[in-house]
Amino acid sequence: MRSLTLPLLGIALMLGNIGLAQEPQTRPTTEAVAPIDHKDVQRWAAAWNSHDIDTVLALFDRNVVIHQPSNPKPLDFNGSRGFFAMIFKAYPDFRVEVTDAVVEGHTAVSIERVTGSWSGPFTDPATGQTSPGNGRHFDHPGVMVIKYGADHKIQNVDIYWDRLVVDQQLGITP
Repeated sequence: MRSLTLPLLGIALMLGNIGLAQEPQTRPTTEAVAPIDHKDVQRWAAAWNSHDIDTVLALFDRNVVIHQPSNPKPLDFNGSRGFFAMIFKAYPDFRVEVTDAVVEGHTAVSIERVTGSWSGPFTDPATGQTSPGNGRHFDHPGVMVIKYGADHKIQNVDIYWDRLVVDQQLGITP
């Protein structure tokens, strides 16, 4: 039996080396089913900070739903492109700094400090009214609850921030 086992092992190793012995494609990888971790939250912040819309969209599942206080209805994948384009144009120095994060299973709570200067046109998603930038700066806390799929793509985002504080900092509200 031993003499038969060694030649079979040798053949299996050779086939593996030339690509003929492969694992079944239906078997999930550990990465696809691994719970998310703090690296996923950092990728989210880095995507915002890149100001590259395609980098942000690459994190999303095609069926993503984004709840954001200033939008009258949730954003979907296609609607998020215009939202991010507007944010990055209105606030070219927009920055998200993760100050803490709680991660469990496929849900993350990202606790953030959000900063930027209003130097480009901003279109209010609720009213459609566009206002020119005024050069004022904002600095406020925010929280994002992010739900991921098994493939680490974002399926749902709930964004929380105090619009009154930001509006006061930007000189919109006294």
